[in-house]
Amino acid sequence: MSFEGPAGRAAGGVRREPASRRGGPTDPSHDDRLRRGILDTDVSRGRARWIAVTFVLGIFAVPVSQEALQRARGEDSVLPALFHHGPTRENLRQFEDDLEQASYAKDYVQPRVQALLTRFGRVGNKKAIVGRDGWLFYKPGIDYVGGPSFLAPDTLDGRVRAAREAGAPELGADPRVAILAFQRALASRGIALVLFPVPDKAMLQPTQLHGRAIAGDVVSLPRNPGWARFAAEMTAAGVTVFDPSPVALKRGEPARYLIQDTHWTPAWMGEVARQLAAVVGRVGRLPPVSSPPWHEVDRPVTRVGDLVDMLKLPEGQTIFLPQTVTTRAIATSAGEDWQPDEAADVLLLGDSFTNVFSLETMGWGTAAGLAPHLALDLGRPVDVIAQNDAGAFATRQTLSRELEGGHDRLAGKRVVVWELASRELGVGDWKAVAWKAP
Repeated sequence: MSFEGPAGRAAGGVRREPASRRGGPTDPSHDDRLRRGILDTDVSRGRARWIAVTFVLGIFAVPVSQEALQRARGEDSVLPALFHHGPTRENLRQFEDDLEQASYAKDYVQPRVQALLTRFGRVGNKKAIVGRDGWLFYKPGIDYVGGPSFLAPDTLDGRVRAAREAGAPELGADPRVAILAFQRALASRGIALVLFPVPDKAMLQPTQLHGRAIAGDVVSLPRNPGWARFAAEMTAAGVTVFDPSPVALKRGEPARYLIQDTHWTPAWMGEVARQLAAVVGRVGRLPPVSSPPWHEVDRPVTRVGDLVDMLKLPEGQTIFLPQTVTTRAIATSAGEDWQPDEAADVLLLGDSFTNVFSLETMGWGTAAGLAPHLALDLGRPVDVIAQNDAGAFATRQTLSRELEGGHDRLAGKRVVVWELASRELGVGDWKAVAWKAP
């Protein structure tokens, strides 16, 4: 049995719903006000002022304290340049960038917050992604592998528009245009081109990224949807595309990539160098030469990877421990490290995949990278132009400038190997460069 008071019943015993307040959910004007972005609030004028003042003070506290600390330490201030040139939009943006780079508050807070997020939430940042069991991955590589076709018209148009909005109107979005222009320039001098996009870590170590075990004995490789079309078009145009990717991934096989680094292991790099040497020898029809007296020297190297560096964790962090690998450096009979030779008939253009294990500043040893191993497997000297990052553009530009400046780096060359990270196909700058006629 239930009871209702008089206010809850209408005449005849029918229950009457209470009238809604003006502005409530049942008010016809409510949805219209929301669509117009009008939200009713109940904040007193005094409290509103207090909130606004606190917000403004919080904004100014960081740059003011930064300026005070810089003056106290006798460091150059970022303010004079701003006031000297005037507070234009570009100068304000530059001031913000300079302030961020020099920020003591950021340097103190960011590493500690990142350490907490990474340790307890497996949270990375805009560059480094935390996988399973201590594995780290480079986000642009994941975006390339799991993203739309890098040859899709919408993708190409979107990249061009984004570049223009960012102030880079000369961006080349389509890799095919730049590659074929390079291939024609080389062919005019009787030089063959071998294009070598290095498979991304997310392609070859997917279980360490998502944690799902391989179902059965093998699993197909994840690839960008545009790869098959790209490789077919390049091959039809006369470009030799070297792809060392396995046909499928097998359960329990050795890792091909370093755990906390964007680059390959020394063992897989050595295997790839042998395969590449076979392709170069076939394509270039290289004449026999006397084999230089090189030999391999085992050199253990220990370091945390570059992806740990990208996370910007506090010094002395223990979340990621160093990895030890054995590199195989190439040395002369006198015990000296291998060196490139500009007179060689093979030129290797490369990025950080070429430099790792050879460029000392990368922390993974010297004389043990792709170039010296390619030379050893070819049994002949190799010339090298390598620059970390920007594999789609940097080495092409360097070679072009040398030719324009009168230094004919292509003299006597039979083969040019162009190594670059495969993600460059989807994110690299493929703008044109000038090729001087021989």
